[in-house]
Formats: sequence, structure tokens, C-alpha cells
Amino acid sequence: MEKTNELNKFLSYIHMGNSVYRIYYEEAVNLKDHELIDEIVKTEEIFKTHEESITRLINEYGEEATNSITAAGLMGIYKEKMKSFDDSFDICISAVKTTNMGMVSAIKFLKENKNLPKKVKNEIKKVITDYSEIIKSFTTYLTNNLI
Repeated sequence: MEKTNELNKFLSYIHMGNSVYRIYYEEAVNLKDHELIDEIVKTEEIFKTHEESITRLINEYGEEATNSITAAGLMGIYKEKMKSFDDSFDICISAVKTTNMGMVSAIKFLKENKNLPKKVKNEIKKVITDYSEIIKSFTTYLTNNLI
């Protein structure tokens, strides 16, 4: 079914985001920045709820949700792994950029998939809203602690 193929593609974006945030988590642990660690864990929980909700939608259509990441997504993850994070500022800036890219991708996904059921569109809109909140949260962390 076309809907589930597209939703699985969208789910792969969320898996990619979660993988990237695991990299940020490891870097924050190395820096012993406990407040940033908490911020990242909170974000990972949000990604987990997105994975669960999109997986549930795919299953409701009688299809199997995939846990795979696209080749482009894998390249993005490896690119983040290769970055040098000298401090918490670098991690936060990357988190804001990455989440913004995810938000833009989600918005484009909605535009390209206008025929999806309203229930599905509403879940995608929740993801977009959450991404906006994640960006706001990291921006607040930056301005309150690092600038």
C-alpha cells in the first residue's frame, strides 16, 4: 500500500534523528554536562513517542513497520559521528540544525503526501510541533547556559 510505504519512509527519518541524538548523548556524557544530558534524554523520549505513534499507524493499515534507515539517513548519521564536538555549544548547535532539518523534511513530507488520511496528517503535524519545541528548548539552553 502506498500510504504505508510513505509512512515507513517517514519513520526512517525519525529513526535517523534518534540515532543522531544518541551521538549527541555520548558526546554530552564525555563532557559531563548533566543538564545537556537531561535535555538530550528528554528529546530522545520525544523521538521514541514519534516512533511508536507512526509504527502504530503503519500497523493499523495492516502493514509491517520497518526499523531501517535510508542510505541517505545512514550517511547523515556517519557525518554526525565524524564531527568534532569540542564543547556543549557545538552539540547544541548541531542539535538545533539537525532538528530543524527534520522539521523541514516533515513539512515537505506533508506537502508531498496531501492525500494521506487526516489521522496520519495529524500525527505528522504533532511531530512538526514537537520538533519546533525541541529547537526552542535547545535554544533556551544555549542562551541560558552557554552564551
